[in-house]
Amino acid sequence: MSTSNTEGLKQAREERSLRKRRAVEDAIAALKERNETITFKDVASLAGVSRQYLYNNFKAAISAERDSSRSASLEIDGVVVPSRTSEEFRHIEAVLRKKLDRMKQELSSVRKENSILKQELEKERGRSEHFRRNWISASTNRK
Repeated sequence: MSTSNTEGLKQAREERSLRKRRAVEDAIAALKERNETITFKDVASLAGVSRQYLYNNFKAAISAERDSSRSASLEIDGVVVPSRTSEEFRHIEAVLRKKLDRMKQELSSVRKENSILKQELEKERGRSEHFRRNWISASTNRK
């Protein structure tokens, strides 16, 4: 191979390496911006590189970012909660959706029970009013 061919290959390899590095740095910045925990899996999928590439070239940097982001916390509706990975968020969301469905069912049954109790209360009020009128009528007739 001639020197010009090897120089061209070397330059192309360096450009590809630079694009990968920038993609990884952009992925880390995007995860930080969204306040997500930084993991090798998330960085690899966002940057379009393999996890092995990250382990070979960015292990220390991503490990440090991951550890610092895991110790970080967020404030949601006035409550401070620890940062989570996207997988943890999906798991938490699934658990909360199930709990929300159970609460909706419970609310529905409580509303039905409340409706029945209101009807019974109205019947008792009517009965009470009937007895009150009879008592008033009986006590005025005695006089």
